[in-house]
Amino acid sequence: MKNNTNQLPYKQCSFLLCIKMKNRISIVIPTLNEEENIKSCLNHLLNQKEKTFEVIVVDNGSSDNTLKIADSLKSSFQKKGIILKTFYHPIGNQTNARDLGTRKSSGEIIGSLDAEALAEKNWISKINEYMKDENIVAIGGKSYFRNRKGFFNFFYTINYYLRLFLGFYCIGGGNSAFRKKAFLKVNGYKGLEEIRKKEKMIFAKDDYFLSKKLEKIGKVKFCKDLNVSLLYRVRDKKTRTYKKTGKIQDILKRAYLEIVYDYKISKYINDKKY
Repeated sequence: MKNNTNQLPYKQCSFLLCIKMKNRISIVIPTLNEEENIKSCLNHLLNQKEKTFEVIVVDNGSSDNTLKIADSLKSSFQKKGIILKTFYHPIGNQTNARDLGTRKSSGEIIGSLDAEALAEKNWISKINEYMKDENIVAIGGKSYFRNRKGFFNFFYTINYYLRLFLGFYCIGGGNSAFRKKAFLKVNGYKGLEEIRKKEKMIFAKDDYFLSKKLEKIGKVKFCKDLNVSLLYRVRDKKTRTYKKTGKIQDILKRAYLEIVYDYKISKYINDKKY
């Protein structure tokens, strides 16, 4: 029998589904060789004020102890009534991992974090608060880099408001949340690889791609008080390890390409119906 739940208007759902999934959030965290960061990330979730959620770690093929460390914390989460699930998915990239985690989740709201993200204690509570507005399909928070100085984070913060003003705002995978049924309705990241190959994009652009899709069916909101700290780093495609980056020419080049890619993705999605 075909399940048409995802075709229902956002202000309508079956009574049983609403009762079962009320206030249930699933946090999806992709990982790849994150043994130095994953424990801190999970401990910050363990200490959240709100406990009604589950955590899903999807490992992208780590060669270190990332998955072992995550598994070792399952009993700690269980003691606080929080479900922690881990999956091993060495196929594809971070986008494929987020997609798998979302589809394996039991929550109606998907929280998205990076493996090095440290969420503030009220992070889950804030997501619940904002998502009470049923017109909102996704929210993005404000992040700062704990391995960068104040002036860098100052200009990074300005970038949020500049993007809002120019119409290029997008939620970030390191600090965001969206409705699962909205994700499924727009077919998630489907079409991203097509445009990336066509336009020869060297950055993932999964966050912007998904945001522009979700904007076509509901409201995407910037929430300045939804905060996490991240690490500023870039993954080396050959070694699949992170390297520090800070050269001004690299930053300017990336900023330029981001604008070009955003324009092309916006045009691609504007031509589609969801």
